[in-house]
Amino acid sequence: MTDATLARMRDELHRADLDAWLLYDFRGTNPVAGRLLDLDAGLLSRRIFALVPREGPPRLLVSRLEVGSLRAPGFDVRAYGGRAELERELRALLPEGGRVAMEFSPRADLPYVSHVDAGTVQLLEALLAETGGSLHGSANLLQAFAAWTPAQVAAHREAADAVMEVLEGAWARIDARLAAGETVRETEVQAHVADAFDARGFTYAHRAIVAFGPHGGDPHYVPRAGEDRALAPGDPVLIDLFARRPEVGAPYADVTWMGVYGAPDPAFAAAWEAVRDAREVGVATLEAAFAAGRAIQGWEVDRAVRTHLADAGYAEAFVHRTGHSLGSEHTHGDAVHFDDFETFDTREVRPDLGLTIEPGVYLPAFGVRSELDVLITDAGVEVTTGRQADLRVVGG
Repeated sequence: MTDATLARMRDELHRADLDAWLLYDFRGTNPVAGRLLDLDAGLLSRRIFALVPREGPPRLLVSRLEVGSLRAPGFDVRAYGGRAELERELRALLPEGGRVAMEFSPRADLPYVSHVDAGTVQLLEALLAETGGSLHGSANLLQAFAAWTPAQVAAHREAADAVMEVLEGAWARIDARLAAGETVRETEVQAHVADAFDARGFTYAHRAIVAFGPHGGDPHYVPRAGEDRALAPGDPVLIDLFARRPEVGAPYADVTWMGVYGAPDPAFAAAWEAVRDAREVGVATLEAAFAAGRAIQGWEVDRAVRTHLADAGYAEAFVHRTGHSLGSEHTHGDAVHFDDFETFDTREVRPDLGLTIEPGVYLPAFGVRSELDVLITDAGVEVTTGRQADLRVVGG
């Protein structure tokens, strides 16, 4: 563990008024432990427990079989043998009456950061309870390690610019084919988007979502050759595209834009306006909190957006969370999400995080989603992508 990691962990413990952070791993089951501990582990096939107290040296508990192969500078290393000795050593490791953080989520509210098995949680809760201590989820502490560096912020801005350029090219491609009297299919537009990202040297987890007409009613629709739809007059058009720089750690940009071939159906137009306005409620909710100097949690943004869509009559048609953090390994990151629906995200929205705001309405005849990216800064909230105000009309 580096000195910088140790200092940041202790800062977060002070901030959360917790006494210690316990990192547990068994054969790589906890990726957080692997990232933060950064041990020269050699052969490590048994359970390890690393305690970082708010004050004092960090301590490591490891199987006696593996003490010799482990290099853990800066740690006070203790060993255990059988089950009984493991429990005795854990009692000695844990702070008496302490409030201890760990990678688990009470009631599984945040499965994204829940990596410790239920049995280990039960054991530690029982041991802590003997002295009046308690176990707490580390989800909010981990926010400090999800924050983007200046280089990552710059890489996200590049991705945001590229995503918007490729999106504009996709609309132009649709218009050109329609003007030439050619058929436009979902997979053809999807391939155009992929080729445009490839030409720019950007990468992506999978190809864009391109959905015409009723296919947009499936939030994660996948167009397939031979099963995809040809664009027909009156069809809504949904394009959800995302990409990042190829460098390790470069974050994604991710947007969804809506269009229509010709004049929109009134029901579709009404749903579009409700979704667009709900998206703006999300941005305004964040801006108001930061302007007031008030900490805001992920669920609060989702609830404000969801309430707006419910008031507009679309409560049952909004079937996913309002937004997600942006990652680098995957489009969806490990930081706070705007979610009071799929999960209950009580993590704080903190500076140097990038997130999407993307409410949607999904009905049998069509789907609507409007997505933009925001960067949280010390100064407030910055929209880093385009911000669609009106439907894009093609073939007009």
